[in-house]
Amino acid sequence: MDGAETEESIIHVASVDSYEAKRIIIGRDHTLAKPKSIRHMLRNQSHWNPFSDKYDVNKISDELETYLEAWKQDNGKDQDPDDLYALTIVKNGPLFHQYFKQLYEYMRDAIDRTKAHPEQIMKYLVAMGNSDTILLNEHLNETLLRDFDSIRLEEIADIQFEPGNGLPPLHAIGAFEMQVDLLTSLLNYLRYFLHTKELHSHYDEEQLEQISSYLYSSSNVMFAVKDSYDRIVWEEGKMEGPHHNELRLIYKDDQYPLLLKVGQHRIERNILSALVEFRNLLTERPEYQDMTNYMRKKVHLHEARVDNRGFVSIRVTKSEEYPANDEMLDGLAAIFSFYPHVNMETLKGLDRLSIRDILAIYSALLTLAGALKHDLSQEGGEESKKLKRFFIRIKKKELLSYLQSVTMYSKSQIESFLTIVESDLYDTERRIHLWSRPLVKTRDVYFLLLSSLNAPNYLQLIDEWLESANYSLKERGTALEKLMKANLQSYLKGKGKYAVIPEKQKFYANKREYEEIDLIVSMEKMILIIEIKNIKFPMEPRDLHNGYKRLKEGAEQAVRKRDFLLRHRSTFDSELRGIEGKSIHIAVVCNYPHFTGMEIDGVPVIDYMALQSYMNTGEINDMKASFDDNNEFETEVVNQVKLWSNIDEFYDHFEAYLRKPTIVKNLLEKVELKESLITLEKASPQMFIQVVEFKKHGAEL
Repeated sequence: MDGAETEESIIHVASVDSYEAKRIIIGRDHTLAKPKSIRHMLRNQSHWNPFSDKYDVNKISDELETYLEAWKQDNGKDQDPDDLYALTIVKNGPLFHQYFKQLYEYMRDAIDRTKAHPEQIMKYLVAMGNSDTILLNEHLNETLLRDFDSIRLEEIADIQFEPGNGLPPLHAIGAFEMQVDLLTSLLNYLRYFLHTKELHSHYDEEQLEQISSYLYSSSNVMFAVKDSYDRIVWEEGKMEGPHHNELRLIYKDDQYPLLLKVGQHRIERNILSALVEFRNLLTERPEYQDMTNYMRKKVHLHEARVDNRGFVSIRVTKSEEYPANDEMLDGLAAIFSFYPHVNMETLKGLDRLSIRDILAIYSALLTLAGALKHDLSQEGGEESKKLKRFFIRIKKKELLSYLQSVTMYSKSQIESFLTIVESDLYDTERRIHLWSRPLVKTRDVYFLLLSSLNAPNYLQLIDEWLESANYSLKERGTALEKLMKANLQSYLKGKGKYAVIPEKQKFYANKREYEEIDLIVSMEKMILIIEIKNIKFPMEPRDLHNGYKRLKEGAEQAVRKRDFLLRHRSTFDSELRGIEGKSIHIAVVCNYPHFTGMEIDGVPVIDYMALQSYMNTGEINDMKASFDDNNEFETEVVNQVKLWSNIDEFYDHFEAYLRKPTIVKNLLEKVELKESLITLEKASPQMFIQVVEFKKHGAEL
């Protein structure tokens, strides 16, 4: 499954009035198809979702009774062992529904009372987000300059600020992310009321600001509660309590969240390392500046201003040189680190644009957002502090004009680009998602959300852009397979007597029986069978579920293909230069490292970067970043770990490394599982969820 779950409901007995009637239906020969599990219903049925206006406790009770009765008819032989954990979530659903209900009903009543159009509320919500982003940036920059001379990513993750209003402290980096997520939720909820009768745009500014302020502040808690609920539902969790007025949301496997944290940290670290390498390359070899100046014009964004009504004005002037383009460099570092296999050819349906082209235009958009953030950060009179100034809106024709003035792309190409980065408030067929589509569109005007443009997640964006062009996960997996085969051929030269890597995919035992094997490596003392799975960057709990499900399919395939090879060893013995006496290893290789170190049905999961580190130089470096005299990042190697020193160690250490790569093992020692309060201190019950943090100083980082 490569996207959100869309499995249809298989319970259809809600309209049956009596319990006896239900028993009659169940008693017939399989008239009622039994649902897969209770968690399946939690994930797929809107009336089981406490954050939906369709949530229905009575209907859940009826369907649960029917499900359990069907299970009894089968003497419990097909019961999902997870049902007991899922029931703890069902039991506490009404507690979570209260958070949604309070916000939803306030939104509904406020719109009904004032007849204010949701579009007007949206403007103020975006403005509040933009105002907070300016303040958060100032706090983060002051902290970095004041408290850190040299820094590691672990330390940046620890920076906190106090949001006030009884809310628990937030990590500064997480605060940016939460803001984008909660505004995404609020704008999607606002859409419910777009067709309310007698709406108008003649609003009382002060009243509308009060409504928006309440929604913005109260949604902080609701989003934290909803996000935690989603994690437990989609990531195989459970709930304990309430006991003594405390409800705990817990992962069934403590290692799972620890490994996710380690994986995300490795992504950030590898991208930062690639970024520094790129900067050093450009300093030493100025001719490589073409990488960042691709399809740009020699012009300078001379001025970008926001007036007191939030409208943007832009002035572009000619320049002798190309201005710095850090945004393009950031995107290239992400591609180099985790998407080197992406095809740079033009994508279907995007007017001959490639990923590199999209990145070039997006960089120009980020440059504009950075200039607007700078303008809004300047001290001014009372008018400059009013919330309306933070609307940050620009007419589509003016944004088109700006992007054409700084790049060499045609109007039609830029229009194609805008279709994949806009969230149209009125296009209710597509869910608003401000991480991947940060421009909020209303008719011919775009509203810019600084928090999603401030620190873009290029990997998630690239996945979105590829999906927009119908470039499937399977095609991306095939591209990764080709890259890995080419790299491994190079890395394994000189390691042992030989390394055979067949180019073919289909391995025939006879005319009718064959298996498609993504990658086989046969060396003197071992054979490695790999199933390659490209997953989407997991931004949300559902993405993690879908990614894990895809990897589980890969694990099942890897086992089947190993058994096929062993069953027909005589057929493939010559091609692989012998099978007997060699150790046989299997693994699922993934493009992202979130799941590295996990085992699914006994099969290890490893990302291709960790595998290639072992196969190539057999060493990993621990880096420290510091600021130079120009406040630029530079890195140095503070520790180097050898994974093996000779070919015998290469073979001897390989299986243990596959199951728990050294970099993962080392980072696991630096993180710990904690509890985090996700509700207000006076809430009843108080809710806690497990979170992972880097250990405080005292443990050597």
